[in-house]
Amino acid sequence: MQKIFYQPKDRWFGDCMPFFNEEDQTFYLFHQRDTRNPKPLTDPFGWSLVTTKDFVNFKDYGEVLPKGPHDAADQFIYAGSVTQGKGEKIAFYTGHNRQAKLAKRTSEILMSATSQDLIHWQKSGQATSLVPQPGYDHNDWRDPVIVYDEQQQRYVLVLGARLPSDKKKPTGRLVYFVSNNLKDWDFKGDFWTPNEFNMLEMPDLFTLNNTWYLLFSEYSEDKRTKYRVGNSLFGSWHSLSDEFFDGKAYYAARTVGNDHVGRYLSGWVATKENDTDLGNWDWGGAFVPHKIVQRADKTLGVTLPASIAANFAMTKILPEFVLGQADGKKEETIVPDTPEQFLLEAQIKVLEDTKEFGIKTFVNEETREGYQYKVSRPENALKFSRTPNYPWPQYFTTGLQRPISLEKGKTYDLKLIVDDSIVILYINGVALSARMYNKTGRELSFFVTEGKIAVTKMKYYTQWQDTIR
Repeated sequence: MQKIFYQPKDRWFGDCMPFFNEEDQTFYLFHQRDTRNPKPLTDPFGWSLVTTKDFVNFKDYGEVLPKGPHDAADQFIYAGSVTQGKGEKIAFYTGHNRQAKLAKRTSEILMSATSQDLIHWQKSGQATSLVPQPGYDHNDWRDPVIVYDEQQQRYVLVLGARLPSDKKKPTGRLVYFVSNNLKDWDFKGDFWTPNEFNMLEMPDLFTLNNTWYLLFSEYSEDKRTKYRVGNSLFGSWHSLSDEFFDGKAYYAARTVGNDHVGRYLSGWVATKENDTDLGNWDWGGAFVPHKIVQRADKTLGVTLPASIAANFAMTKILPEFVLGQADGKKEETIVPDTPEQFLLEAQIKVLEDTKEFGIKTFVNEETREGYQYKVSRPENALKFSRTPNYPWPQYFTTGLQRPISLEKGKTYDLKLIVDDSIVILYINGVALSARMYNKTGRELSFFVTEGKIAVTKMKYYTQWQDTIR
């Protein structure tokens, strides 16, 4: 079966270093490929590459920035970023050596490579001025990103670091270097010290309509990609009403694009241990792009890229209906037999004071067992779970919730996309990704509890078309 969301054959997609090439208007998705031999992060890897113009058709180049030998500083090539230099592209990346870490020596350093075409790379070796600085942990020094400081006319390199203390202490921070030529770097110290996390990974910085955004991923509290907002590159960073883009299943996302093509998140939806509903989240999975939407209050939402919906061959308009129940719950089946890949779009208008509404997929016709997304007024949240949750528990759901209010008179724009075990709901700019492994039925339904909703403008997309790999 042709996948909607990209995953290498017999490999799992890891951290992505996206680069939009203005010359050919193409997204270059550098990433790590994990063998799971026998578990995540067992075998060393370099950077592999796929390119795409639309997040539908992909060209696979395999490993283009090869890992080093067993005793090399870049035995593993961890995350970094690609930057446009003068007449060449420059990759700054993290070299990691597992034996050095076990021996309590410096195990992570920044290294660089150059390329003319983004496919063939020449390693430059260790970037000696970018090694772990005195006073910082030499085992957590990674994931550099470059941004150009227009005000000071210089390049700023930001990376994740922490202090040399107990790994449970929240000393994770971002540090930075500056350079005029992308070759000679001066260390300037801490860039951001929130005192919230034991480590910050995959930093990203960009502007949107004169507002600065700082993205990062953290694994000590929520294991999610988060963001902060600022008025300038070196100003203070603060949270708005929603600091997330997705739930716990979506991690290590960076952004790519420009004002013309749009800006997209490039993260991965994790698999679950042993491919079971009760499993915890693995490292790595499948590449999933979210298109970023800036709201009026400067918060960031996400939605499904339009090119993905356009690649389904069949579109069916489903009839509108009203669903209501004053006491208890009422459910309405809208598709009796869904395939393994489909997209449903709909608008939900809340007609009365309503406790909750939602959508269920892969529902068993007799028992009504299935997977559900539920918008709850008492909890002010969107949640994913398996229902009924009996015998308890049926699903490991930690981190599968997002903040959302349920209000009378409000209309909710909904997109539900399924790709084999991956399921993602987009609702009013809020995304929540998950996995489904124990499907016991095929029905797709809506439900409401103690209230009334109108379901309109339903489009049902099927038959995902073959794409280039």
